[in-house]
Amino acid sequence: MPKIVYAGTREESFFPELWSAQAKETAARLGYEIAIPGFTRFEGTRERWREFLAGAEGIVTTWFSPRIDAGILRVAPKLRIVGHAAGSLAGYVSPELFEAGVKVTSANTDMAHAVAEWCLMGALMGRRNVAAYSEFGTAGRLNFPGRSACGSVRNAVVGIWGFGMVAEHLVRMLEPLRPAKVLVFSGHLAAARAAEFGVELAGFEEVLRRSDILFTLAGLNRNTAGMLDASRLALLKDGMTLVNGGRGQLMNEADFYAELARGRFNAVLDVYHQEPLPAEHILHTLPNVVLTPHNAGYPSRSSYIATVLEEFGRCFRNEPLRNEVAPEKIAFMTENCVNR
Repeated sequence: MPKIVYAGTREESFFPELWSAQAKETAARLGYEIAIPGFTRFEGTRERWREFLAGAEGIVTTWFSPRIDAGILRVAPKLRIVGHAAGSLAGYVSPELFEAGVKVTSANTDMAHAVAEWCLMGALMGRRNVAAYSEFGTAGRLNFPGRSACGSVRNAVVGIWGFGMVAEHLVRMLEPLRPAKVLVFSGHLAAARAAEFGVELAGFEEVLRRSDILFTLAGLNRNTAGMLDASRLALLKDGMTLVNGGRGQLMNEADFYAELARGRFNAVLDVYHQEPLPAEHILHTLPNVVLTPHNAGYPSRSSYIATVLEEFGRCFRNEPLRNEVAPEKIAFMTENCVNR
């Protein structure tokens, strides 16, 4: 059996969710005995990780894993595959892996579907003005103020900033709701691919001006951080809905909160500049904002390691991978905090 190593630690809050019954059953069925480190994330120096990962043929990474780079390759020359039991791979794998012919895969397919579901929920909540419906429970009457201030996804212009796997799932989920059109601003979506999904490519400002619903799903990096600033927020329509399932830092923090406080549009947010969000934060006081605790992808966590291990099985049987990640795709993914 190949030597497979989990490059994460037991003490993380998400460890029991990742190592679910499904993950354990998959490992047993494939005959894998997976090495798990006995040290904590904070004790995991580069030297200690190199020692632990020596001789690995398959490495499972997740949040806070070390970067798998040339230094790891030197101690694991037979490494054939790295599988990321999370979403974005940015910062976790280096170009040397691809140059050495190491396969890279992830569980992003699972996470993306769950996040797309959350985005759809956010659009429906925003268009139906659910944040204002809390008045209904205390008003004691049917015709409370704001009852008629709601809209629909049908015939709405949908805008999407960023077109990765979440957006792909989301576009398919939106189809039965029959929006008027879907506009996309993306730095990498080719025209032929856009046509395949039935979406229309447009410039950033055009997407902002025309959208009745805007999904912010771009990967966070030095180019996208703070792009949605005061001048661009001013382009948004009155009464529109902004759904952020990407990263809070895509917005200029002060500009975004100031614009939300004006109440021109509503927002459904799962991600923030500061997490956890402090109890006294202004977002808790705004009637036009719905907040969720950065859990859009949570429903799928129990499947991440199982998905990755199934890919390992295909690799070691010399079969094509289903979720292989090409190096050029990583450039558009969110840059996470990792142990370098």
